[in-house]
This record gives sequence, structure tokens and C-alpha cells, in this order.
Amino acid sequence: MKYNKSVLFLFMSLVTIGCHQSERSQQREKYVYNNGRDTISVVLYLTDNAFQGSYKKCGPGGFKMTGDISGEVQGDTLLGSLYYTPYKGRDKRRRAVALLKQNSDYILGNGNSSIYMGIPYFEIESLTFNGPILKADKSSQVD
Repeated sequence: MKYNKSVLFLFMSLVTIGCHQSERSQQREKYVYNNGRDTISVVLYLTDNAFQGSYKKCGPGGFKMTGDISGEVQGDTLLGSLYYTPYKGRDKRRRAVALLKQNSDYILGNGNSSIYMGIPYFEIESLTFNGPILKADKSSQVD
């Protein structure tokens, strides 16, 4: 009986140690772009080399597009995909997304995108960062 308790204790210790080692530091950040009636809101959950979060774009006439973003952190650039429901659409779609960190803000990337084996990506030579600038929103709580 003592042997079973020792094995159980050892097993629980290993599980606890393994769980603590797999934890990563995660940052939550919210960014907003506002130009008149056009608004883009992005909430990011950043880890060492990956990100995920939510994306919401609103415009005049009740235009609203919401979705989830995820991808890889490569230096000061976030490259990934946006899985969204188009305005008045039923089926979700996926497209490439790129964000470039500039000081404490992000610039939304534009360019020709393609899909290879279900994974969207930007053609590198066409990717430019001249899109909307998402400002860090420190005043509001992240939802």
C-alpha cells in the first residue's frame, strides 16, 4: 500500500511540474483605429512567438465585420490569418493579416494575398504597411 501512495505522489509531482513548465507569459492588448464613422478594434493575446485575438470592423449603414485572428510573431511583425464573417454573410471566410509594430501602435498591412493548402498568406513583394494605424487603447478594459 505504501508503494502505491509513493507512485501516486511521484505521478502527481511530475504532472504539476510539467504544467508549470508549459505555462507561458501572455500579454493582453487592445488597439483601436477610428476615422469618422469607420472603426477597427483589435484585441491581441501575445505570447513569445504566437498571437491570437479578436477583430471587429464597423462602418456606416450598420456595416459590421467580426472575426478571430491568429498567427506568428516574427520580430516586430505579426503574420497570420483572419477568420471572419463578412457583412451580411453566412459562411465564414479566411484571409491573410499582417500587423507591423511601430512604437506602441500597429500598422495594418495591405497586399495581394493567396491561399495555399487552406492557409492564407501575403505575396511578400506586394506587402506594404500603409494601412490604418491601430492606436494602443490604455483607457478601457479588455473585454
